[in-house]
Amino acid sequence: MRKPVPQKAIEWKDAQIIKHARSGRPSRVPSQYQVNEFKVGMKLEAQDPRNTTSTCIATVVGLTGSRLRLRLDGSDNKNDFWRLVDSSEIQPIGSCEKNGGMLQPPLGFRLNASSWPMFLLKTLNGAEMAPARIFHKQEPPAPEQNSFQVGMKLEAVDRKNPHFICPATVGALRGVEVLVTFDGWRGAFDYYCRYDSRDIFPVGWCTLTGDNLQPPGTKAQGMRCSKDLKRKQSRLLCRKLQRKQGHQGCLPQGQPFSSVESSGCEGGTERR
Repeated sequence: MRKPVPQKAIEWKDAQIIKHARSGRPSRVPSQYQVNEFKVGMKLEAQDPRNTTSTCIATVVGLTGSRLRLRLDGSDNKNDFWRLVDSSEIQPIGSCEKNGGMLQPPLGFRLNASSWPMFLLKTLNGAEMAPARIFHKQEPPAPEQNSFQVGMKLEAVDRKNPHFICPATVGALRGVEVLVTFDGWRGAFDYYCRYDSRDIFPVGWCTLTGDNLQPPGTKAQGMRCSKDLKRKQSRLLCRKLQRKQGHQGCLPQGQPFSSVESSGCEGGTERR
């Protein structure tokens, strides 16, 4: 798993005027994207990402830049998810009832379903509600068409580690979809998304919003890690053989010397 790296000011382009990754057109990023007045512990209403027809109670459990890490009350930390502060999927407490709906337990609610009304009452009693004024009235309008081009640079959420935003490149186009390829990382992290996805941002987004942009990876890192792992495994194998046979050499009877040499042992010594 990648480890977060403290963000330094990265001068990808001018700090204010950048290329808008969602439309491919030069655009000035509105200042309201930078405003995040939420606090850890605040309660709000959110769509259950695993069951989008349900609106649930959620708690802010983390903040980074203009993003919120949310946990549905009655769920666990394995199902945390991230939303932008202007997402239409989050609303102040009371919005669901005002619109004629009912708050639902999250998918995988840990208690008996019949206990939900009492659980909800206890959860909201004395809790800090996120005030309506800090919610954004609407999401920015989506571009009318896919204006991306192969090779364009952007910043994108790593969907396997969604707390990370990383430098990326448009690798291919498929109708309304864009292939996000992460700079310096092998294809295991790549994914297709719609051109108007809210998981992709213009270059400079993290600098403007105060989020942490991860550095590009180096494809050689994966190769080095693989070789290091094999080397460690071979050393452990040699030690076991040495203990078992009671001598310095680690050449099992009937095994060609070349096979042992390639595994990291040579004349009973370890390659460093």
